[in-house]
Amino acid sequence: MTYIIAGIDPGATVGIAILDLQGKRIALRSTAGGGIGEAVRIIESFGTPSLIATDVTPPPETAQKIASYFSCRLFYPRQNVREEEKREIARGSPVQNNHERDAYAACVLAYRSHANKLRQIDALAELSQDDKDRIKHLLLRGYHLKDAFASLEEQAEEDGRQAGQHPHAPPTAHVPSLEELRSRVSSLARENANLKLLVERLEDEKQQLSSRLALLQNEMRRSILQDSELRRLKWQLQQSLERFSWKKQAKKKGAPPQKPQAVPQKQHHAPSKHGMKNSLNNLGEGSIDIEKLVAEYRKGRKQ
Repeated sequence: MTYIIAGIDPGATVGIAILDLQGKRIALRSTAGGGIGEAVRIIESFGTPSLIATDVTPPPETAQKIASYFSCRLFYPRQNVREEEKREIARGSPVQNNHERDAYAACVLAYRSHANKLRQIDALAELSQDDKDRIKHLLLRGYHLKDAFASLEEQAEEDGRQAGQHPHAPPTAHVPSLEELRSRVSSLARENANLKLLVERLEDEKQQLSSRLALLQNEMRRSILQDSELRRLKWQLQQSLERFSWKKQAKKKGAPPQKPQAVPQKQHHAPSKHGMKNSLNNLGEGSIDIEKLVAEYRKGRKQ
């Protein structure tokens, strides 16, 4: 199993840096728009994080969630790292942007803060490299050195029992070790973090759908109001046309004008003088385009 230290620079573009437990750079990545899920996927593709690191204090919520997902500790400095220091750390490394640079600086600072302990483990010649990495992983996760060695011994004894068991012997009741119990707790914590991420995504979708529904409702109300306004304008124009026609006929016949009976309608506000003037100027002897008059009336109102 490969154990790693992962540096995170959260934001619209997430910067990710990966070191092994010897402090060697493994990868530099940046991803835009993928959020926590994409960052977790990238980190998992390189190994199991022993430590998550960020370069700002207090640590961003995104970094805290990623550390919680992997059930490991979160490293952050006592005060924000200066730009000059980050540039110095990243000098000579193939960073593509400031996000990768900041993530790499966080990673390096996290390794330096534990470098003495990690080098002491490397100096133990009697241990295999896998055992050394296992102990380093436990130390970075918060184990005391004594507990880390005890966990390693328990795992070795368990492996020995499984290897020495006769293939036809009845299975014995398995008593989980402390490390196995902690591993189960870590697995459950990771599953819980996954569910929390899913809930957050569903909440975001719900909010987007609610906003879309409100927009559609507003558009529907606006359409209804426009239709009502159009009917009102048509009725007012019809009344104007009837009055104009009556006056014109009375003038030709020379008879005293008698006001025609108007069809009772709901009371509306009269159109503006400017709009009515434009409408009357377009009246002719022949047929009348009511739709055109409506358009001119509305144009007059805007002016």
